[in-house]
Amino acid sequence: MKRYIINLRGFIIFLVAGILVCFSFPALAAGPAFSGMAAKADTAETVYLNPAGMSRMSKPTWYGNPQIMYTDSVTEFTVQGQSGRQSIEDDGFIFLPGLYYVHPLNDKWSFGIGPNAVSGLGTTYNDTWPGRFLIKEWSQVMIGIVPSVAYRVNDKLSVGFSLSLNYSLFTLEKAVLDPGVGEGNFKLEADGIGVGGNLGLLYEVSPRTRLGIVYRSEVVAENEGTPEVTGLSAATKNALLNAGALNQDISMDTNMPQSVLVGVFHDYDNGWTMSADVLWVDFSSYEIDNITIGNTSINKDSNTNYQDIWAFSMGTTYALTHDWTLRGGALYLSSGLKDEDRTLLSRFDAMWAVDTHSVQGARYRWI
Repeated sequence: MKRYIINLRGFIIFLVAGILVCFSFPALAAGPAFSGMAAKADTAETVYLNPAGMSRMSKPTWYGNPQIMYTDSVTEFTVQGQSGRQSIEDDGFIFLPGLYYVHPLNDKWSFGIGPNAVSGLGTTYNDTWPGRFLIKEWSQVMIGIVPSVAYRVNDKLSVGFSLSLNYSLFTLEKAVLDPGVGEGNFKLEADGIGVGGNLGLLYEVSPRTRLGIVYRSEVVAENEGTPEVTGLSAATKNALLNAGALNQDISMDTNMPQSVLVGVFHDYDNGWTMSADVLWVDFSSYEIDNITIGNTSINKDSNTNYQDIWAFSMGTTYALTHDWTLRGGALYLSSGLKDEDRTLLSRFDAMWAVDTHSVQGARYRWI
């Protein structure tokens, strides 16, 4: 029974050393290819993107863009001692909330509230893949709200601050070897609360050109939960209970690294707009720390080899008619790991993206 306890702890250490926390944006963001986030500030979505942009709203304003996204990915791998490549397909639906509200208090102060961007990462493997005793499914998600205030310093400069209140949920599932029945199942759901802050600046060079910068602080959450082990034979379960290997609370601190976003937006006054953004994420400081199982603290390797992430985006829009708008843009996102440091749990690749589409929509203003 002692071997089971050691393997469980070793598995937790191995897993948390490989988890990556991804930053993400509101469902549609401010412009094509996630451009215009820092400086566009023409809808209530700026509550999260850049709280300083709320000073541009002269009347109470709502903005909604909730979305349901379908994701599909395929992982290929080889197993030592077996020929050929194997593959696993992972798909599912993700709900992205998006309802923002801005209320000007006077000609200087504005208040707003909306959802924090959903952040996280996860993967799912099938029940028969060779590594199921290591992992079948895991995910790390943060979601919350951002009550925000903005202050207009003068006709050019505005500042804004958001309090980032986040709910964190970590889930983990794996198979457990049991000589009596073949295998059982281990599942952990650990949750917690994390608090951070966002500071934004918006400088209006002219009525059609704006510069923005946003700093987001690190958010640390303590996740706590008790794993559930099912499908074991009665003899194995009783032996594990007597050894103190079951019903042990597990806790760990997870963090969302600090980041800085800088951007520019320009309206050419002929139907065309242009936006560009640069994002830096302090991903080299990411870690999962203070891991405990029951009353036992777990030591982990502090050398994670993560590296800072950079993202660059550019986008343009053209108002084809009053109802139709054409959008296009491109995005590059650097990897949080070097090629030699990637594993099956940490596959964080660089990403290129191109965005082209047309949009038809309607707006209604409450007076």
